[in-house]
Amino acid sequence: MSFRKSKRNRSRRNSINHMLDVNEKWRPLGRRISRRGTDYLDDDSDNDLPIENETCINWAEEFFGRKSVACITGMNDQDMDVQLTSKQTLILATLVPNELLLLPKYDHADPKRLVGVLMMADVAGYTALTERYTNTGKGGTYRLTVTLNTYIGALVDIIYNHGGDVIKFAGDAFLALWKTDKKTFLSHTIHSVITCALVIQHSYAKYETDVKVNLRVKLAISAGNLLFSVIGSGIDMNYILFGLPVIEAKLAESVCSSGEVKLTPSAWAHCYSRNYDHVIHDDGHVTIKTILYDPHDNEVNKPYLGFTTLIRNIRRPYTTIESLPSNLMDSPKNLSPSDIAKKAEALYLRKAVLVAEERNIGSDIRKFMIQPVLTQIDAHQPLEYLTEMRQVSVLFITLKPRECAPLQLITIVNNAYQITCEIVYKSMGCVNKIILFDKDVMILVIFGLRGFKHESEAQAALKCGYSIRKSLAALDGVLDVSLGVTTGQVYCGVVGHPLRREFTVIGSIVNKAARLMCSFHNKITCDETTFIKSKMSSNSFTLQPKTDLKGIQSPGKIYEYSEEIRLKEMGTITTIPPLLDRDDELQFFDSWMKQNGAVHRDFDALLLIGESRIGKSRMLEWMSRKARHKNFQISYIHLTSIHSATSYLALSQIIEQILGITEPATIGFVKEQKICDILKNYDEDLCYLNNIIKVRFAYHEGIFTQDEEKRKEKAKIMFRKLIRAIRQPHMIFLDDLHNLDAASWEYISIIFESMKIFTVLSVTRGKFSSVHTWLYSVFIDENVRKMVLGPLASVWIPPLACQILDVDAVPRDLCNALIVKCNGMPGLVESFIVHLFSTGAIELKKIPLYELEEYKDEALRFPDSNLLRPVAVNIHEQEELDAMLQENDDDEVSICVVTEKEELNVNINVQNVDALIMIQIDSLTPYQQLLLKIASVIGNVFSRDLLESIMYENQPLVTAKAIKRLFAMRILGCANVKMKMKKFSSLSSTQTQTSRLSNNTNLVCECPIEYDPDNEENLPKYAYCQVIKFKNKNSQLTCYELLPMNQKKEFHARAVNYLENNNQKCPECGGTLIVLESYMNFFPLEEDEPSVATLAHEHSYESFYSEEEYSDADDRKTSDVLTTASAMLRRETNFLLPLRNYTQSHSILKNSVEGPNWNRASNKRVTVSSFIFRSLSQVDVSESMNQIMLRPLLEAKDLSEWHELGVIDSTDQIGAYFHDQNVSIPIEKGVSSIDFKRCTCSDLKILLHEQLLTHALFAEMKEKVIEFSVQLSYLHLMANNAESAIEVITNAEEILTKQGKELNFSSVQRKIFLGRIHSLRAASEFIKGELLVSKMYMERACRIYGLKINQVTSDLERFKALFKNIKVKKRKYKEHEEIIAADSVFCLNVATSVYFAMGDDKTAKLTSTWALDRIQQVDCRLEDVCDALSIGTQLELDKGLTEGTTEIERIFKRVITKIKEPIQADKLYSIGKVLVATFRARLARAELPAAIRVGFRAMIVSKFLHAYNVSVDIIPDLFYILLARKRFEEAVDVVQLAIVISRNKESQANETWYYALCMDLILDAGFQLASPGSIYKYSHGLLMESNNGSAARRRLFVNLWTYWLRMDNERRAKKFEDEALSWLNKTDTDDSSLTTLISSLRLTEGMLESLARKMDDLRKVVDVMELRSIADKKLGALERDCRMMKVIYPRWIRLKSFSQTLSGRLNTATSAINQALDDAHRSRNCLEEELARAVFSNSKFWVNSARSGIFLHWKSGSEHARDGSWHQILYKMSVARRGPS
Repeated sequence: MSFRKSKRNRSRRNSINHMLDVNEKWRPLGRRISRRGTDYLDDDSDNDLPIENETCINWAEEFFGRKSVACITGMNDQDMDVQLTSKQTLILATLVPNELLLLPKYDHADPKRLVGVLMMADVAGYTALTERYTNTGKGGTYRLTVTLNTYIGALVDIIYNHGGDVIKFAGDAFLALWKTDKKTFLSHTIHSVITCALVIQHSYAKYETDVKVNLRVKLAISAGNLLFSVIGSGIDMNYILFGLPVIEAKLAESVCSSGEVKLTPSAWAHCYSRNYDHVIHDDGHVTIKTILYDPHDNEVNKPYLGFTTLIRNIRRPYTTIESLPSNLMDSPKNLSPSDIAKKAEALYLRKAVLVAEERNIGSDIRKFMIQPVLTQIDAHQPLEYLTEMRQVSVLFITLKPRECAPLQLITIVNNAYQITCEIVYKSMGCVNKIILFDKDVMILVIFGLRGFKHESEAQAALKCGYSIRKSLAALDGVLDVSLGVTTGQVYCGVVGHPLRREFTVIGSIVNKAARLMCSFHNKITCDETTFIKSKMSSNSFTLQPKTDLKGIQSPGKIYEYSEEIRLKEMGTITTIPPLLDRDDELQFFDSWMKQNGAVHRDFDALLLIGESRIGKSRMLEWMSRKARHKNFQISYIHLTSIHSATSYLALSQIIEQILGITEPATIGFVKEQKICDILKNYDEDLCYLNNIIKVRFAYHEGIFTQDEEKRKEKAKIMFRKLIRAIRQPHMIFLDDLHNLDAASWEYISIIFESMKIFTVLSVTRGKFSSVHTWLYSVFIDENVRKMVLGPLASVWIPPLACQILDVDAVPRDLCNALIVKCNGMPGLVESFIVHLFSTGAIELKKIPLYELEEYKDEALRFPDSNLLRPVAVNIHEQEELDAMLQENDDDEVSICVVTEKEELNVNINVQNVDALIMIQIDSLTPYQQLLLKIASVIGNVFSRDLLESIMYENQPLVTAKAIKRLFAMRILGCANVKMKMKKFSSLSSTQTQTSRLSNNTNLVCECPIEYDPDNEENLPKYAYCQVIKFKNKNSQLTCYELLPMNQKKEFHARAVNYLENNNQKCPECGGTLIVLESYMNFFPLEEDEPSVATLAHEHSYESFYSEEEYSDADDRKTSDVLTTASAMLRRETNFLLPLRNYTQSHSILKNSVEGPNWNRASNKRVTVSSFIFRSLSQVDVSESMNQIMLRPLLEAKDLSEWHELGVIDSTDQIGAYFHDQNVSIPIEKGVSSIDFKRCTCSDLKILLHEQLLTHALFAEMKEKVIEFSVQLSYLHLMANNAESAIEVITNAEEILTKQGKELNFSSVQRKIFLGRIHSLRAASEFIKGELLVSKMYMERACRIYGLKINQVTSDLERFKALFKNIKVKKRKYKEHEEIIAADSVFCLNVATSVYFAMGDDKTAKLTSTWALDRIQQVDCRLEDVCDALSIGTQLELDKGLTEGTTEIERIFKRVITKIKEPIQADKLYSIGKVLVATFRARLARAELPAAIRVGFRAMIVSKFLHAYNVSVDIIPDLFYILLARKRFEEAVDVVQLAIVISRNKESQANETWYYALCMDLILDAGFQLASPGSIYKYSHGLLMESNNGSAARRRLFVNLWTYWLRMDNERRAKKFEDEALSWLNKTDTDDSSLTTLISSLRLTEGMLESLARKMDDLRKVVDVMELRSIADKKLGALERDCRMMKVIYPRWIRLKSFSQTLSGRLNTATSAINQALDDAHRSRNCLEEELARAVFSNSKFWVNSARSGIFLHWKSGSEHARDGSWHQILYKMSVARRGPS
């Protein structure tokens, strides 16, 4: 057995976490629900708020940049994205030159200047070699790779042997550098380069390949001053070397012949001519034939010995890094000296790569790599596997910069490169190289590389080239930009030496693109293949005159590409043609989108299935257009082979698009910050997502101790939390699903769970197989609806042909040919037309209408013009597009004939939408117009009550008739109709769906109102609709703009007055429905997707909850949606202040639980627990019992009332302190009848104040704006939504500070509001974790309130300041003293939290004391009172000053007694938190009877509020003290409540508590509720599941481990040992609560039991020593906490006694047992007293019961406990072995 050592480090954070959990635990549980109309409730503001103090630390840096385990292991936070091994760093280093590896930093603003010698090498024969190997068939690619790398590798090997460095490869050429320094003569360096060049020519002047193609090389040498600079930014970086020597070398190479070595005149000037056999040419270049004398030799006349020795010294063969032994690939720190020597020997040629490994700059080198290379390296695959022949499009760019200084040139090149990379990145291309071999800058871009393959590379290259040329031409300093585009087969792969290589593409089309670029200046030119494969209209191309291209025999047709004509007609509007023959599919999609926000939806994802080129991508484009119009945020990804080869790439891109990240962020933590903004707080488990979605969160210690499965499970939990936190509706489109990787699918399937996210997928038949099990699961998944796209009917072929050709008519013969040849496949139709067009078989003509008669023989087909009209991708640009088309209208028509090609503009007159709306409005009566205008002020969705209250003279009958007409004109509609339609619409059939979405459904009302036609003058029900919406958002906006400014202000002011003066309640609390919209989306609302939220006022309709409304399931769903429509998605944020949570639970309490001894006969005495905890047969009865017991428990005043409730303790007659502690808590009449599962009042308050703020803003009521902003911000804080609170409060502060003079505020009022604003801002920042920012705002608030915290230093001064401060306030602000004092309580609560979190205990104690004093002197909000009490209690407990909590209880009693009004329902959350804090305090003071009473109160409140997290937290502690007081019936009731809650909460943790406490009963009390066998059976199933780290699981497994150790059953104990001992190192659970202490003591007991069993086994002496050390340390670590928690201290003493017994200190052990007895007796802990007595018994009864597997039933056992023989049935810890069971 192995025991891990654990050091307990109970930090302040543990105490803080306990206080933070207070708020989260009071969150009642709710089912996952998504409703229509709540999208606007999301916090959609991403604006960063300014921080006024420069000393404030950015919160992202605070969380992500903090030191963590990653830092300890040498891992940089910047490298969290990709963790590189030493081997990967070495491989990356081989892909860049030494010059880059040795740079201290990568900054283009700091180029490196150097003096050096360049050698440019150009290999002839590559193109012919590539074509020859391509034609050899199978194996040609591999043979080509071997040949290329053998030849170039040999050249590179010679260069590095002679001290050179290959700077850059450029296809069949490369550039090498030799640097010189002050100690070296330049002439000597040039001589070394000449020597190297001559060795190359002597060895490889002619290299014959196996396919009889000779490779030759020509070499040019130059020398002089050079600049080396990096360019680019982020992940798109590159480097350049330039200067006059580069230009001269290029020129020399151009005049050099194969097999020659040429020197530039400037380089020759540094040489001694006598040393070389040379030829000087007329242009000044020099050809070197051989070396005559060595300038390095002291004897200048000694002849040169030749190259034989140098050639012999060239070391071949060489080894690749990938083939090096794995033991050499470890970090140098972990290698032995001999291994280091071997590694250096293997890499002797390039020692710089070892420097790169030592500097660990792999993550920096990655920035210079293209994605295919990175993918290969990340997959730990050899780079040779990248080699392949591919069909690609090559884009060669050259830009001519003006003459300028070197630094200016670097800036020009850097800007050009960054612009190019940005455009290419968006076009799915790769920037392969940037070259400055002459005066021009050349950039090579490839489309179609591995991972970037798609069918339209040629089109993408042309469009990308146009954007690049347009952008680069606008750069200052760029004279012209020329581009060449070609398409065809190329060689792709890594070329060079194993220690210096680069990824490159080689082929004839690369050379051709370069020639096009150089031959046609300032143009975009392409070859004929690119023109054909682009499938673009010919109007963008212009055929160029025949031109000879150097080195290319038959260049073919050459075209110039331009978009100028199209841009002139379409402007910047992106258009798509109408979709043909897909109406049913789009209607199906529309119906699905309408389920956004519904409680349920028919399916989670839509899968489009079809043949290749059937039109799936076009279908997705139209779907995305429609979804964008519905205000969905679009994430569109075209999956390629790189996605299938790269794990989580697709998932990462999806998340980036959801987060709104359009470009890769490499600096800072933009992505991480956005994720935390969504989650509303930082979670340390976010680090599990690092490799999943490519983020860089700091790792915590626990992650490295977990296996892969555990981390994967944690990652899924965290990812699910992130997805659920997304509040805006999203539509994800994944094209070509078969290219998705399986790893991404595991998480994409989690996305399906979100009701806010819709997913559309497409897959091509024939491109997937059964090998992909995940893809098979997609097809069989019932929640993924399949839509098979069929071919187009023949009737749609003519309009499709017209769309492709941009004409009005096509000949009949062409249509017939397309029908016959293409089988209705749109892609084939397009390809065939392009083929005919490129071969000249068809031609377009633009003719006047009167000439149509001349083309009768063509039998022209004229499709419906609506099918040819271009459609704007952005619907809002459609009007502009239509106007543009109308402007270009003429009397001509375009047709297709068999002769020419022409362009035609489509011109369709479309009536303006605004004009139609105006026509409708003008046809209304003045009253109807006024009603419509006032409705537009309220919003897109409005309530009838609010509308009628704002009307000048409301006439109900006239209003009803007006609404009837507006419904009939389709201007207005019922906001609840769509929800009803969602239940009746079946999306399984588009025909059924279409038939049911008839126009008649618009003239109905689904509002739950009483309606009698006979009493309503025969008006239809919809005339009295209560929740109304505009059918079209444009109608609302148009009507609103018709109002003059003064009327707008007036109507908004009326709305403010109405909403402010009407107390709103939800229907559950007796209100009725009105509708409010969130101010966050007041005007930009969706057509047919209104934002609906329910609010209510005091008048109620009796029929709202009538049986008729709930007669069927559909009606119940409707009512559920209506009554819960305002419930927002929950923000999960921890906050130290006990803020109230407004989330309501929708779970149903199920108490009918079957189990052993569950349904019991009634006891003689009825206890309170029998009402609270006992199983009941009917749910409604259980709920009513909670309501019945709430008031008696809270309002109980004395012992007699508690006794009447059955809460009786044997010590009651001696409890003299009872009256001092007990407090009666009066509650409001009717509170106990509220069903908190359905109450949404807190949500509605937020909506109400959002609407109040909106109307106040538009009414320019600035004073009200500030007032409502403060109120709304506080409500957001109560909901733990810090981001929304900050946004609101910042706006209020800006108005107050910048426009303060315009406000009707006195100086005191201004200070009051400013104090509230700063206090709220401080609280908000605290929730976010920004302690320094929070402190700054808190100190500002304190200065306003006159709280001079920082000036109080000594304890005496603190005491004096408490009273002095209050007197000052009274003198200075006598008029507002109570308001200021009351407001300061909130500020002091925040201050206490902040100072405590920052470790300033003294100041925290001071502010807490002030707060407690204030709440006694002035009337404060009950929430602030309870915050002060609960925070003060926790502070005292954390410091170990348990006696101080007694005074806080007295304060609570005094404050509650002073409250005149009963406690309202929404205040019970605050009361509950104080009760729980009091419960913990009494436990710490060991006041068990009093703790039981307050525990019952806390339990009933938590159950009433459905805050089951709190209930479950109380259960273990309450069970223990009931057991300690021998109140067994109540203890059993408490245990059984855990399993009842597990049914409500649908969480296994609560059921686990049931069995854990049952095992506690066996181990501690000696009798059973559930048998050991049933507990073991349950735990066996739990073992199969992953460890969720819950306290219940911990208790259960530690108990079972201890149980089997007592039984000496090592086999079963072993099952639980590992997990039980794993808790030794988990300090995050050590919160010093009673629950944790009991679990920790049980773990210690288990270790002592294990130690006792090994004492006599000499074979386990090592285990014994280790175990004794761990047990003693554990006991020592627990001592302080156990002393503070007095109720459990006797148990610690007893375990200490046993430890001393094992050590042989028997006398000390006996004394300790006596002390345990005394302490247990003083604390009235009967359980611990009996356990101490059991030490003197023999425990045979317990052991025999354990062997039989059956203990006394708890009822029988309780009789033994009461008659004084309890200790005889208890277990005694002993050294003796029991023997196996």
